[in-house]
Amino acid sequence: MQTRMRTIKMLALKTMNEELLIDMSGIMDEETFHEYVSKKLNFPGYYGYNLNALWDCITDDDQSSMPKTLKVEGLAALKGFLPELHDGFVECLQDYAKEFPKRQVIFHQNSPSGEGIEFEDE
Repeated sequence: MQTRMRTIKMLALKTMNEELLIDMSGIMDEETFHEYVSKKLNFPGYYGYNLNALWDCITDDDQSSMPKTLKVEGLAALKGFLPELHDGFVECLQDYAKEFPKRQVIFHQNSPSGEGIEFEDE
């Protein structure tokens, strides 16, 4: 019964995500990038914190909650702090959009939503 409820919750979560916004404008190091993206996209706990692992997760619906439309903001800030990671991340998402044409990735260099990332007080 508990497994069935967990499956229902996971399916509900996946179907609710028609659109998701991730804002890279406050990310200044690679660890924060991977933590933020993995939480926003509900990656499994064993996520490998690298772009190969990110690709594996976003292309497998059992490992993430990729929405039909993913809006990525704050890319100019990410490129300023982490240019190589920025380039790899954008390339990964462009490849994803090609491989999954019914899904959409929208890129914004700035952060029109102003969402940013929130840090928990430690």
